[in-house]
Amino acid sequence: MDNDPQPTESRAKREWGLFMGGIGSISAIIGLCVTIGGGVTWYMTHRNQHAESNAKMALAQAQAKQNEYQASVQTYADILKTDPLYRAALDQQLDQTMLWTENFSVLVPEGQDASAAASPLLDEILLILDAGLTRSTGTRAADIQAHIGWAHWLNHHIAAREFGPSAEQNLRAALVTDPSNVYAHAMLGNWLTMNGGSLAEAAQHFNSAVATGKARAFVRSLQLAGLENVDEPGARAALMKALNEMRKNNEPLDPEEKHRILGFCCDPEVTDHTELTESLSAVSAEDAWQTYLWLDDQQGTGEDAKHQQIIHDFIAANIAEISGNKQKSLSEYRALQDELKNQGSTLRDSVDQAIARLSHG
Repeated sequence: MDNDPQPTESRAKREWGLFMGGIGSISAIIGLCVTIGGGVTWYMTHRNQHAESNAKMALAQAQAKQNEYQASVQTYADILKTDPLYRAALDQQLDQTMLWTENFSVLVPEGQDASAAASPLLDEILLILDAGLTRSTGTRAADIQAHIGWAHWLNHHIAAREFGPSAEQNLRAALVTDPSNVYAHAMLGNWLTMNGGSLAEAAQHFNSAVATGKARAFVRSLQLAGLENVDEPGARAALMKALNEMRKNNEPLDPEEKHRILGFCCDPEVTDHTELTESLSAVSAEDAWQTYLWLDDQQGTGEDAKHQQIIHDFIAANIAEISGNKQKSLSEYRALQDELKNQGSTLRDSVDQAIARLSHG
């Protein structure tokens, strides 16, 4: 029989095809394994990064609860290095930056200039606030713009490196965006009192901020600090009205602040008759008395207690005089005159002047 090369050739081709098919299958399997391995690596890396981000988010939130605003902002910045578009981190970092702005301060050794320490921190704050403003609208945008204005004021007031109108411009722009914005009203009111602006306008802004019912503690801090800074007619009356509201609403006020305000508004050894009258006539007689006692709530002992009681009696006599109860006030002033007759004090002079005023009035 003749040898036929064709079957042999066909068989060889089939075997070669099977061989190459096997190689292809093996390659496919290897490729699949590599792909799966890469996928597993990616998954593990992603899972680890996610766990790390969650841990850092928790740390940032814990720092915020401890009022460690700068540290919290930095922790969010660490998260955003690996995921710049992580919206939750962006939003919470922005919130903490606004709180940091509200509570901004720098601690430096005695004799060292605070401006050098404040400058890079305020640069960081402004960078985050400016970025946040670009992705915000409505009330949120107004909140941010008000804080940008406040950061510019800090740049002038603490860092001493900015002297333009940016602070006021941003605060007023925030009110254009949101006419009832609590931060813009409170901050602009304070800015006006600190920069020689209109006391009447400042008081109006403070009242508008209080009326929102938001951020009450922050609003009060700016209101009280601002009004205490203005030594002109009307400031003490506005301050006493605010204090009377705080007392009635059970709003807290620390003892140091009470003592400072008491000296500004109602200390007869410091304030003159006109200033004391403005303070005590700002609200009703009963409210004036109760607010005065709320401010002077530290109980003295010994001679201090006696002196405190004399001051209380003098304030009570003044309130009676302001209320038009001439006989009662004159009687109380005369009782004080007898008590103070052997004492050399400015209060005795004030009592003598009051008796003379009422006796010839």
